[in-house]
Amino acid sequence: MAANKASVQKFFGNTDLTPDEARKIVADGLQGADYGEFFQQISRTESLSKSKRMYQGVNLGSGASGFGFRVGLGEAVGYSLSDVFSRQTLEDAVKRARQVLGPNGGNPANLAQNASYGATPLRLYSNDDPMAGMTTEEKIKAIDEIETFAYSLSPNVTNVSVGYSASSKDTHIINAKGESMTDSVPSASLHISISVKDANGHTETGGALIGGRGVCKDVFNKNAWEDKARKALKVAETLLIADEAPSGIMDIVMAPGWGAVLLHEAVGHGLEGDFNRRDISVYSGKVGQLVASPEVTIVDQGDLAGERGSIHFDDEGAPSQQNILIQNGVLMGYMQDRQNAMLMGVEPTGNGRRQSYRHLPMPRMTNTYFANGTHDPEDIIKSVKDGLYISDMGGGQVDITSGKFNMNATLAWRIRDGEICEPVKGATLVGDGLTVLKDINMVGNDLEIERSAGVCGKDGQSVIVSCGQPTIKVSNMTVGGSSSDAPQP
Repeated sequence: MAANKASVQKFFGNTDLTPDEARKIVADGLQGADYGEFFQQISRTESLSKSKRMYQGVNLGSGASGFGFRVGLGEAVGYSLSDVFSRQTLEDAVKRARQVLGPNGGNPANLAQNASYGATPLRLYSNDDPMAGMTTEEKIKAIDEIETFAYSLSPNVTNVSVGYSASSKDTHIINAKGESMTDSVPSASLHISISVKDANGHTETGGALIGGRGVCKDVFNKNAWEDKARKALKVAETLLIADEAPSGIMDIVMAPGWGAVLLHEAVGHGLEGDFNRRDISVYSGKVGQLVASPEVTIVDQGDLAGERGSIHFDDEGAPSQQNILIQNGVLMGYMQDRQNAMLMGVEPTGNGRRQSYRHLPMPRMTNTYFANGTHDPEDIIKSVKDGLYISDMGGGQVDITSGKFNMNATLAWRIRDGEICEPVKGATLVGDGLTVLKDINMVGNDLEIERSAGVCGKDGQSVIVSCGQPTIKVSNMTVGGSSSDAPQP
């Protein structure tokens, strides 16, 4: 958020600089640049994991702090970083990064001076310490209680795994105007997985996750983790009795929420500005064109209160916002950071993100979702004569520039004559993002955004994201499976 004196001061506890001195050095250092910023970070993490009745990993607090200084001129970028924040290291970083400007020092009438900065006016999440409120002993006791409860749910449970993690990321940005912005981004999660065995010795595992922009007390809420443990057991027991999935071309109905991981992977990355500026995305040069079914509207929105991928401002200091990427099937634009926006002649969209001060920002997603449609979910299911209802998505392989994907469905259900019938497993969805978008012919009115899961990798960097969707129907999807009982065309 816009910085006050107290929020800025936490970054100056062990340095010979004052905030005013740092702002002047940075503002002077960005003269002549097209874009750039000072980015400082203090991060802390902790984690506990238990499996096979033993603690497998214990991290009771680790962290990293440092800063990076970036100067950009066109496509050229100078970047220098340090784990130590002092007058000397900052001045050295400015000097090294500015070498990219050449002997003339760049153009004084630069875009950086006039670029928009600031935070969304909404408070999207608390700045509470996500690791505070419970002692380590209390967290260990809670994990032990979860494990005991999960084992008690069924005599067929063979293993319970519980993993807890929390992190805080405090950021401080100084822009070309010498303005400071600070934020404190919390995250906490709890994963429960339960394995069960049947009379024939076959084992299956189900999992469930609690998480989001919260604190440790949120994920250790007893009502929440009891519900998730029961869900994990139910998935595992269902997988034990599930038939093998059929293969062939068939209609697919995807459940609301986490099913949008397919959107994120097969479509979302292709709508990031860097791929389109370099003309290596299937969506390059298609702004204003119909690229999807008129049923489809896709949004990336970083200013949704309480959502996992929300940010008050991006890692370049641009405010988060709602970006309509595809509207009624028409491509409206791309997600942009400052560099790619400038080179493409458009405005930044608040999507310049980085893993840490050791990394350069690039266009990344925040909360990406299919917007609500007009169809009742029950009517969508009733419209399918013979197909699959995908209730849980797993991992897979995706070519992020072409959108071609091969993704696994953890659990699905056969649809027969408009009714959800027996469970199936082992289904693989094969296709490409452009084709899927055009084959979506029904979109439900039950949008859910997944708050518990979502970490996105790109070019070696990971950032927290989220995705969501209402119930959607995709016609003529290629499904790989091992059952011979395939739907008839």
